[in-house]
Amino acid sequence: MATADINSQTNISPTHTFPPQVNPVVPDYKAKQQPTAYYCNHSDKKAPGELNCPRGIAVLNQTGDIYIADYCNDRVQVFSSNGDYLFMFSEKMANPVGICISQNKVFVTQCDSHCINKYELEGKLIKSVGSRGDGEAQFNGPHGLDVSDRNSNVYVCDFTNKRVQILTQELKFHSMLGIDVIKYPCDVKVTRDRVLVLDQSDLCMFVFNSDHVLINRLITRGDGKQTNYPCCFDIDRDYNIIMSDYSNNCVYIFNQEGEQIHKFGKEGQGIGEFINPWGIALDSTGHIIVLSEKDTNCLQFF
Repeated sequence: MATADINSQTNISPTHTFPPQVNPVVPDYKAKQQPTAYYCNHSDKKAPGELNCPRGIAVLNQTGDIYIADYCNDRVQVFSSNGDYLFMFSEKMANPVGICISQNKVFVTQCDSHCINKYELEGKLIKSVGSRGDGEAQFNGPHGLDVSDRNSNVYVCDFTNKRVQILTQELKFHSMLGIDVIKYPCDVKVTRDRVLVLDQSDLCMFVFNSDHVLINRLITRGDGKQTNYPCCFDIDRDYNIIMSDYSNNCVYIFNQEGEQIHKFGKEGQGIGEFINPWGIALDSTGHIIVLSEKDTNCLQFF
């Protein structure tokens, strides 16, 4: 694929689809416009179960427990699949943004302390790596992260350094991804043979193969049918991309070729409405869980 195509502002007609040799199956997302449940209140206090600018979200598939990066409260809070508050942990936390779970370990990026922490499921700190800088295993405002099921490497969006850093499961530096291509990576997902990186500045999704070669770019600039301020995304079993849009106050769903197939939500504080949605995740049952940063219904299930 020519470099000029990769740097264009329009969708590419890909010669390499994401994922390869998969016939897209479009779920009936239109049936999920209204939430099945919603929990949690926004609060500027630190009471258990209350959130202040929540960002990342991760689901423990074995139990359905929901781990939330409670950004302004400098902690991670954990809720049951029914929305009941369970516990919190805050050891060495400073504005947590990204969170993921792999092999019963919780990985959290700390935006203000420019590091990544590794915890036990109950919140015991195992290891913390990183400091402010642009060297190996140094970060500048790290955001979203994900762990590869193939080799257990940890992919971290090194936001202001304009790159993705790859660490081992033990949080030792491994390599870098997207240098001179990515502008401001805010979230990343790793599949068996693809790495998808959401670029908040370029308003697009970069797709790399397992050898970290850029093979595609999805999602154009714009408003209405396209994203305005994307923050987080997840991928369903049919390889559709479910993405939150902070400024458009909605959730977009794109197929594997970057074509919008559905959109739901609007600005407001009612059921099915958002004010600045950020974190988004799919649970094992296929429900879409959406975190809003500033409304009274912080956690909604669709």
